Amino acid sequence: MDENNPVVDESLMSTAEVKGKHKRRHSKCRNFFTIEGDRMPDGKFKCVCNYCNHFYILDLHKSGTNTLLRHSKTCPKTPNNTCPKIDQLVFREMIVVAIVEHDLPYAFVEYRRVREALHYANPTIEFWCRNTAVSDVFKIFEREKMKLRQVLSEVPGRICLTTDLWRAITIEGYLCLTAHYVDAEWNLRAKILSFCAFPPPHSGPAIAMKLMELIKEWGLQKKVFTVTVDNASSNDNMQGVLKRQLRKDLVCSGDFFHIRCAAHILNLIVQDGLSVISDALEKIRDIVKYVKVSESRELLFLGCVETLGIVKKGGLVLDVTTRWNSTYLMLSRALHYKEAFKNLAEIKASYKGLPTESEWLRARLICDLLQPFDEMTRLISGSSYPTANLYFMEVWKIQSWLGSNEFHEDTVIADMVASMRLKFVKYWEEYSDILAIAAVLDPRLKFKVLEYCYHSSDPTTCKSRMDYIRKRMLKLYGDYKKNTSAHSSQEVEAYALPAGYGVSYLKPIL
Repeated sequence: MDENNPVVDESLMSTAEVKGKHKRRHSKCRNFFTIEGDRMPDGKFKCVCNYCNHFYILDLHKSGTNTLLRHSKTCPKTPNNTCPKIDQLVFREMIVVAIVEHDLPYAFVEYRRVREALHYANPTIEFWCRNTAVSDVFKIFEREKMKLRQVLSEVPGRICLTTDLWRAITIEGYLCLTAHYVDAEWNLRAKILSFCAFPPPHSGPAIAMKLMELIKEWGLQKKVFTVTVDNASSNDNMQGVLKRQLRKDLVCSGDFFHIRCAAHILNLIVQDGLSVISDALEKIRDIVKYVKVSESRELLFLGCVETLGIVKKGGLVLDVTTRWNSTYLMLSRALHYKEAFKNLAEIKASYKGLPTESEWLRARLICDLLQPFDEMTRLISGSSYPTANLYFMEVWKIQSWLGSNEFHEDTVIADMVASMRLKFVKYWEEYSDILAIAAVLDPRLKFKVLEYCYHSSDPTTCKSRMDYIRKRMLKLYGDYKKNTSAHSSQEVEAYALPAGYGVSYLKPIL
């Protein structure tokens, strides 16, 4: 037996075998003793020390392993540096964090091979069960929650909330609440405050009650600026109830409180347009489906791509009804491999569904028309940079695009644009005040860009719109000035408005 690498008998890993669901309990003495021979007739074992060869005759199932443990602590030949000592609590937390970060099951800590590998790396490691891992996860969650609560309480500005509701395929409802804020170092942050089950009813008052509960739990009553939601009717009722409860703590009494989710509105606009032209895309959809339905056809199609020397640009994509950008992606990829489809039709005589040149042309027009929407979706969905200042210009671009294509020579495209324009008018005919102000505060845009956009869309209402935004911005400035601390007020005094100075304070940002 090699004294430096003693063999550990695995039977010592168990001091007692319990029937049913209970797991075997492991003893630390397994690192120091080896069972020699088989069980004796009287049920005892001969346990030999791996270092000094001293042995004990014990019935491990009755007398336990205390005798062996005492010897392991006093054995004169046990090397002190057999393996480095580790902080068991630190190690345990590292494993639990890995479970959370990599979506591992709690039973990971009980996997036999995992334990063997860890024991090989360091025999002093103490193992624990899945229930302990669950308990550790909750402890870490509560600790990190308290840290985040402290961070949010120290945020110098206001906090914007976004919330969403959805239903799983198992029909359970869930609610997610996210906080967006700028920290003291001017870094944009987004933190999920709650992701929880939300049983019916999913009415406006019920959602408002749950959100108010979470806002109080995080101590954000005096810090909320806006709440962004989708366009479900229940959310309109919810924001009204929530605004009444928070009104005294909201900026400008909640005038800017409700923000409609731009990405969701964009999705509704495009979905309306696609519903009109669905039949026009049927042949494109069919040829993609024809290739993707079997592996042999996919391989044949890839052969056509290579034969024609077409640069690969991702695989073919079949669109789904819930994601409009999947239709754009389907068209984009199909058009890229247009010649490969033609080649496939020549090779595969049974394939008769190739689109005509006019149908390919229409697919190209639709793809080009969808491209601005895809770019806007990507832009406003960014999470690593501010997007509020981008909203105004992007909405104006969409409005201009709809206007320029309203009388398209292709009747299918014209019908698509008309449908999209109706949805645009419903949600975006009136620009969001606070997001228009955000564009003004962007030094690249200022009031000049707003004036240009308003004038190009409707010259007759340009002046009234500009005056309205100036008044709203002045009101917002006044509210911030009023609520600024005494120390900050002194610092800002040099920029305060003289009596009767009106809106000319905006000149520096024109």
